[in-house]
Amino acid sequence: MPENLTSGVAGILCGVILIFTVIALILAVDRYFYLHRARVDTFELLRGLLNQLRTGRVKEAVANCDAKTGPVGEIFRTAIEHWHDGEAAIRHAVEECGMLLVPRLERNLKLLTAFANFLPIAGFMGTILSLIGAFDKISNDATFDAKAISGDIKYALYCLAAGLLASLACQIFHAVLVEKIDHILEEMGKGASEITFFLTHNPPPAEPENNGSKK
Repeated sequence: MPENLTSGVAGILCGVILIFTVIALILAVDRYFYLHRARVDTFELLRGLLNQLRTGRVKEAVANCDAKTGPVGEIFRTAIEHWHDGEAAIRHAVEECGMLLVPRLERNLKLLTAFANFLPIAGFMGTILSLIGAFDKISNDATFDAKAISGDIKYALYCLAAGLLASLACQIFHAVLVEKIDHILEEMGKGASEITFFLTHNPPPAEPENNGSKK
């Protein structure tokens, strides 16, 4: 392979590593702040909701859930909206809501995993191509400049280090996000259990009658 071609491809791979690292950082920061906003004090919210539900203020309770943009609030709202439908409907609705919320929480995690797997390979490829270019110089010039060759080898090692460090960063991003998601899922489970227990052990308020004209 021609020397200038190997050097050019190695340079492109280093650029690719940088671009993917920036993309991973953007995705991780976006997910981090989304998950941070999704956190809520589950039992504080639940305590307020139960007080409202005990006094028949169902609409206020639903509005309170809507004000909490996190998945726990959505679980509570879904359960309350099915209060009049019976225990089976409440449990089914809560379970279905949870299943829909999990993919939303885990969005972009697979991309971070893919980046973490791809970036070391890109680094190794850049290293191999740089070393091929260095050996081409040696084989084509009997009076090669050792300093120039050492520069190529150093560039190869930089490319490898960049790939490994970028992969490590993606793995750290992924681990931090998974930890936050696990915490939210735990809160969702606790909240779903508590609100389901309350709704299935307390009769719903009477639905307003249809005020049709009766003469």
